[in-house]
This record gives sequence, structure tokens and C-alpha cells, in this order.
Amino acid sequence: MTQTEAGNKGWMPSLAAEFLCRQALRLVKGGGLTPAECQRIYDFCGVRPDYPQWRKFLIPLLSLLGLLSLVAGAVFFVAWNWADMPKMAKFALAELLVAALAVVVWWRWYDSFARSALLATGLSFGALFALYGQIYQTGADSWELFRAWLFVFLPLALIARQNSLWFCSWFLANLTFQLYYATVSMSLMDSAAFDGLDYFPTTALYSYLFVQVLCLVMREVLSLRAIKHNPQSWLASRWFSRVMAGFLLLILTFIVAANVSGWGYGSPHHFVTALWLVVLLAGYFFYRYRHHDLCILTLGTASLAAIGCVLIIQMFDSSYDVGGLFMLGCLMALWLAGCGAMMLYLRRKLYESQPVEVSSTEIALLTEQLRRHDLLNQTQIEDIQQYDHSSHLPWYLRLTLGVGGWVAAMIILLLLILVLYVTGLLNDPNAATVIIPSLLLAFVAGGLLRVQGVSKHHIGLAWAIAATCGLCFGFSMLLEPDGETSFLVGALCSVPVLAVMALAMPDRPFRFMAITALTFLLILCGDLLGGMYLPPSVRFWAVSALVAGIVIFWLWIVREQINLKGTSWADAIFPFLWGIPSGLILQCFSGINATFLFDVFWWPAGYFALSLETGAGIAAGLVLGCLYQTVVKKTPSAPLLLAAAVLCGAVAFYAPGIGLGLWLLLIARYQGSQGVLAASGCFLALYVIDWYYFLGVSLLQKSLLLFVTGVFLLALAFAAKKLIPARKEEAYANQ
Repeated sequence: MTQTEAGNKGWMPSLAAEFLCRQALRLVKGGGLTPAECQRIYDFCGVRPDYPQWRKFLIPLLSLLGLLSLVAGAVFFVAWNWADMPKMAKFALAELLVAALAVVVWWRWYDSFARSALLATGLSFGALFALYGQIYQTGADSWELFRAWLFVFLPLALIARQNSLWFCSWFLANLTFQLYYATVSMSLMDSAAFDGLDYFPTTALYSYLFVQVLCLVMREVLSLRAIKHNPQSWLASRWFSRVMAGFLLLILTFIVAANVSGWGYGSPHHFVTALWLVVLLAGYFFYRYRHHDLCILTLGTASLAAIGCVLIIQMFDSSYDVGGLFMLGCLMALWLAGCGAMMLYLRRKLYESQPVEVSSTEIALLTEQLRRHDLLNQTQIEDIQQYDHSSHLPWYLRLTLGVGGWVAAMIILLLLILVLYVTGLLNDPNAATVIIPSLLLAFVAGGLLRVQGVSKHHIGLAWAIAATCGLCFGFSMLLEPDGETSFLVGALCSVPVLAVMALAMPDRPFRFMAITALTFLLILCGDLLGGMYLPPSVRFWAVSALVAGIVIFWLWIVREQINLKGTSWADAIFPFLWGIPSGLILQCFSGINATFLFDVFWWPAGYFALSLETGAGIAAGLVLGCLYQTVVKKTPSAPLLLAAAVLCGAVAFYAPGIGLGLWLLLIARYQGSQGVLAASGCFLALYVIDWYYFLGVSLLQKSLLLFVTGVFLLALAFAAKKLIPARKEEAYANQ
């Protein structure tokens, strides 16, 4: 058996392979495994890709991105509506794209490229329908366009049997209903609070919610049947069910919150409140006892937490005195802590003896293969089997608890302000009145984070966030900032506070957030200081060098993470590994929305040049880091990564977020993490949408740029297919 067959049967490693490699890193940290042995396990499981595995990943990825770029270019071209082009020429272009994609689907059926082409074909019909309505001015409402588009997607979804097409069909059905509903009343969310002039809006709303519940039930019935008879089926995938459940809970939560608070304009929808309770109870018993799904249970608990907070606020709506506000904050903090404890309880009960969403059979099979190849001994296997899986939280639970921690931190700060107000310390405020209480909060947070127990860490996280915010504000008060330098002084004071708190608080989520903020503020402070003391050209190169140094340091962490696990740096790997790119992501988004941020925070005008400096720094950091890896380290697949770094760097020079997003997709494959791949894809999509919206060119130029990008990506996919070897020349050494 080859390493590809062991743990990498698709374009990404299996969840079992990802889990075992994570456990191997834990053994390295504990001294039970050497970094070299861990590296061999990574290679065997396919987590560290070689040339054939990179080929298997790059071809479908580049093909999908290229086809989506072509479709988006067609949509922009239709939206531009070139008046000088004949009508038939417009139709010919739109239909030619549909026909070409249909030929690809027919020619390469059951190929991954054809599956992407089928999705692109369905999307292309939207541009064709929009062109038809644009030229002939039929007078049809927009919902009729999406209804026709839905009738195209449904047969494609039935034929292809893939979740992406069914998701598009479900999305179009929802959009069609809401657009149609907008022609009758105002909008779906408005009608939740405003009952309209007759009986129809309420009936339509209730019917819509009932259909949403019915669709989710049907999907889960098919999913259960697929899991039982064919676990590899597309129906066994869970992400679509979670999106449907999350959307249903989101609508119900908004409506119920309006009912509870009385903020709506019309009579409350008591039926929706009853439906929300039924959905929560039925979902709890189904996903708790019948078909375990911690993600949907987490969504339900978050909905319950939101409604509870609204109810508590409503209880104290008329109490504006200090006592009422203090009681309000205490009750909300206790309620959020209780909801967080419930999430952790469900995590512990559902997956106490195995990791989340990983088949124990696959883990046992892969573990046996590692043992037969002398990559793991019996003692190491027993250590892996005795691991307390309840201490490892899935990403969606960590995200929910992190958001709850921020809300709880703001409540703690509110309570602190109330205490200072009652004691009279706010009558003549100074830095000491903020710093000393914040230090007390930090002391409590450090104690909680050093005690064993996930729930105590969750509470300690909220106290640590509150203490950090208070210390940053307190130390900035010491310098009494004013004018244009106020934000710069606040940022400079925050940098050492974040660094010290990251060292003092032994918590990975807190350190991740601290490193994210540190990365963002370091680049921002460098740009602001450079604008004050350096000429424009020198400032550009200085800030670009700072960003490049940060990127090079990040690439070094990525390359050496296995070796660092056996050193005193072990606990800092995760925060640096993902905190640095998260800070760069924030910097990329802030560069696009600099005008809005300038209006809100009154930042100096020099900030607008930071986007160019960030792009140049990312490009230089990627190229120099991979060049060192190719020339000096001579690691496997380094020439391929160097070529990818040059391409991503060239893109980053003009659009920092796009180049960074493409590189993060490659990092996700290098890490073998499906979660990082999904997060990187979402970031890339959001940044592209944001970037194109603010791009100061015409729709024609945007469409041509998308067309050229799509053709280029497809050409890269073809080059990867022809140039990257499909098979490894030598079999695995221990075979």
C-alpha cells in the first residue's frame, strides 16, 4: 500500500489521517515521538503532499476557480450591456459559454473537471436569462428570472447528484420566494414584524417556514439512509444539512427575538415562537440521541442564548439605574456561561471516546497500517487510544465559544465601569483607575486558565479579553493622546500589552487573538510612523520590508512546526501559525475599506497607501521564503511551491487579499486540513466580492479581467496536468 492509498484517497487527506497526524504532533510535544518519525507519519498519511498529491489537488482547484471566473465574467459582461453590440451577438456569446461547458460535461462525464463544468453551466444560465430580460424588457419581475433559473438547476441537480448543485437550487428557491414576497409586501424580515394589510403575508410566512422544516427533515432522512448503506455517498456529507439548519434557526431567532422584545411594528407571531420551541426540542432529541451532530446542536444552543439575552434585556427595559444595569449584566453573564457549559457538556457526552466526525473504523485501520510499517509502536498506539477527546473542540464550537467570550468580556467591562462609578472613581478618571482593576481581572483570568477544565478555560478567556481591553485603554490614557496621533498612540500602547498578555495567558484561543491583533497593529503602526518621519518612497520600502519579514517568519513556522513541537516553542506554534495570516487578512480587508474606516476612526490619510505596501510585502515574503526553501533547504516539492509563490506574489502585488487567499488554499493542502481549506475559500470569495465592488473600473473591464483570469487558471490546470508527474517513481520505503 502506498502513502496515497493510506490516508489520501481524494484531493484532501481523510479526517482520520488529519486526526492521527494531530496526535503524532502531540506525541512529539510529550517526547514520545521524534520529529523525524512524525514527518514520516505525515508523509505516509498524505498530509504532506508530494508531486502526485499536489497534482491531484491543483487540477480540480484551478479548474473550479477558472470556470467560476469565466461565469462571473459572463455575468459582468451581461450587466455592462454594451449598447453597440448587436442583440444576436450578445446572445451568441452567452449561449456559446453554455454550449462549451455542456460539451465539457458530455466529453468528460464522471470527471472532477466535468462536475465543476456542470456547476458552471447552471450558473451561466443565469447570465443568459438576465440578458434576455435586459434586451427585450419583458416587464417580468426579478423573481420570475430566478424561478426560471431554478427550473434549470433542479434537473442538473437530479442528474449530477452533488451537494453544490442542490445548494444552488435551495438558495435560488429561497431567493425566488423572498423576491416574490417583496412584490406583495416589503420583505420577508419586515413582514416578520409587520403583518401587512391582509391575511396573505402571515400565511405565506408560516408556509415558508414549514417548507424549510420539511426540506431539512427530507434531507436528514436521505442522509441517514446514505450513511447506513453507503457512507461514501454525496448524501452522507453534513455541510449542506448544517447550512439549512443554520438558516432556519437564523430566521426563527430573528422573529422570536422581535416577539419577545416587542420591537416589531405589528402583532407578534406566536405560532413562530411555538415552532421555534418545537424545532429546538425535536432537534435536541434527534441530534443528541438519534443522529449525533454537535454542529447543529451548537447552532441551536446559540439561538437559545440569543433569545435568552433578549428576554433578559426586556426584563430590565425600564430600569436605567445602576442596580438594574448591574443585575442585567450579571444575569446575561450567567446565562451565557450556562449556554457555554451546555455546549461543552454536549461535546463531552457525544464524543467522549472518539474525535468529532471521524470514523473509529478508519482510525483503527490507518493505525494498524502505521504499526505494520513500523511508524508507530504499541505504546504510542495505546497513548493515542487513551487520549481524552473531549478536550479537543471542533472549529465551530471554538468559534461560538470565542464569540460568547467576547460578549462576556464586554459585560465584565460594563460591570467594572459600574463598580468604578458607584465608588466615585470615575469622577476624576485617570490611568490608575483603569489599569489597577484590569490587572486584577488579568490575575483572575490567569488563575482560571491554569486550572484543568475546558469550562474554566472558557470563563478565563472572557476575563482575559476584558483585562486586555482595559489595560490597552489604561496605558493609552497615560500618554494623553490627542489630535491625529491619538489612534497611533493607542496602537503603540496596545502592542506591548498584547505581547505580555499573550505570554502570561496559557490559552491557545486567547494567544491566537492576541497574535492576530499584534500582526495587524504592527503593520499599521509601521505605516503611520513611516508616514510621519520618512519620505513616501522610503516609507513604502520600509513597510513592505516589515510585511515581508512577517510573512517569512510565518513560512518558517509552517515549515518547522514539527521540529518546534519538541521544543519550548510548542505552545506558541498554533497562535503564530494561524494568528499571523489572520492579522494579514484583517489588514487586506481594511485596505479595501480604508475610506469607511477613516470616517469612523479618523485615521490619518496616509493609511490609504498601506494596501500597496501590504501587497508588495506579501509578494516579497512569499517569493523570498520559498526561494530559501528551494535553494538552501532543497525540500521536496520546493520548486513547485516556488512557482506558486511567484504567481501568488504577482497577484498579491495588485490585490493583496487574492494572492494571500490563493496561498492559504495551498497552505490548507500542505497542512491537510479541510477546515482551513473551507475558511480560506470563504475568505477568498468575500475578498474578491469586496475588491471588485470598490474596483474603480467599468463593468466591461471587470468582465474582461475575469475572463482573462478564468482562461489563465484553466491554462494553469492544464499545465499542472501535463507537467506534474501523476505517480511517484519510488514506492514507500517501508513497504
